[in-house]
Amino acid sequence: MSGVEVFLYGIVLIAIFFLFIYFLSIIFKVSIKDLMPMLVVEAQKAVILENRIYKDRVLYEGINFYIPIIEVPLQEVSLKEHQIDPPAHDVITKDNIKIEIDMIISVKIFDPMRAVMEVEDYKQSVNSLLISATLKRLGLMVFDDIQKEQDKIAKDIQEDMTKDCDRWGVKIMLVKFESISPPKSVKEALEKEIVAEKERRAAILTAEGEKRVRELQAESEKLLIEKKAEATANAIRELKELMPDISGEKIMQFLTSTAYIDSVRELSTSDNSKFVLYPSDVNQPLDKVVTSEYLSKADK
Repeated sequence: MSGVEVFLYGIVLIAIFFLFIYFLSIIFKVSIKDLMPMLVVEAQKAVILENRIYKDRVLYEGINFYIPIIEVPLQEVSLKEHQIDPPAHDVITKDNIKIEIDMIISVKIFDPMRAVMEVEDYKQSVNSLLISATLKRLGLMVFDDIQKEQDKIAKDIQEDMTKDCDRWGVKIMLVKFESISPPKSVKEALEKEIVAEKERRAAILTAEGEKRVRELQAESEKLLIEKKAEATANAIRELKELMPDISGEKIMQFLTSTAYIDSVRELSTSDNSKFVLYPSDVNQPLDKVVTSEYLSKADK
């Protein structure tokens, strides 16, 4: 057989094959694509094959062969983690506040066969399950607790959904609150509460600052008094050493007179002073007490 005859023979066989495929598509009412015995599955995807005679099976990424007509590609599913965003819905809390909840959920299919064959539409089923679990949880809580414990509530809802979703071959990866919207009246009350809380904290900080200032002033005054007392005690001790015969009463009169003179001098040098009157007898105690004795013994 010559090369030309072989070539023509091959063309005839190919034509017969495609005619056969065409007639089969008419008889079984399927597309020509479905009669091809080869299927290429993309990465991170899976195709469910429905077997009309035996057991259904799953085709994963790569080139796969199957038996046309007997095995029919039913549905392609993604094996990547993907998000399902159910519509926002209203919830009545335990304290009778109507809030609008908007949530988002991330899922990943770990069993494509279950996700297709065990449930009509796994995305719609996950949506319904999420709304049901949310109503159940939030209906038992007051609004303030819902605001404070969003992360914990989301984890609890995820745990509630896990059992049912496992039956469908779907793993819940994440449940998250997108928004919690209370009524306008509640929003206004919350804003006022926030402002009041800020004012309260500011008042507390101011009061603590003033208290600290008073404490520092008191400590300063205490130190000043202690230093004055120490200086007075030293002065009395020195006077006693210089004049052992003088009485304590006269020493105190002398120190009082000296302190008085110093205070009047400071007053006279003040910017706010206009004029100062000095008593005519202010120096008499000093003359009477220690002028001669103190000076004579101090010179020794």
